[in-house]
Amino acid sequence: MESLAKSAVLLLFSLMMLMVLPGHEARRLEVEVEESTQAPPPYSPIISSCGPKLPKNCGDEVRDSVLGLEGSVPTDECCRQLVRWGKTCHDAFAQLLVSLEPASQKSSILANSKTIWEGCVDVVAQPSVSS
Repeated sequence: MESLAKSAVLLLFSLMMLMVLPGHEARRLEVEVEESTQAPPPYSPIISSCGPKLPKNCGDEVRDSVLGLEGSVPTDECCRQLVRWGKTCHDAFAQLLVSLEPASQKSSILANSKTIWEGCVDVVAQPSVSS
């Protein structure tokens, strides 16, 4: 069941991650999905309305960090992307992860989510270093 939940998170997150590049049209991600007997989490509409979308690599970094995977920390660039995505979207994504993981992980996921958000806000607040 845990593997199914992680697969669902990966699939949903992959669907959300349309990479928008300046001067280019968004690339569409086409994925075949088997019908599921589970109702989608209530956070999906919030997340699907979030924009600009996180690039997949940043989405993966944020997901892994929020889930507390060892050694997972978003890069400074991904932090900038996350803050542009917004706190409402970040919080909705954390709630989605909570809904897909065992109940025993809820407090850890929410604490990690808060730590990641605050750390990323700090990264964005730092003045840029010119080369």
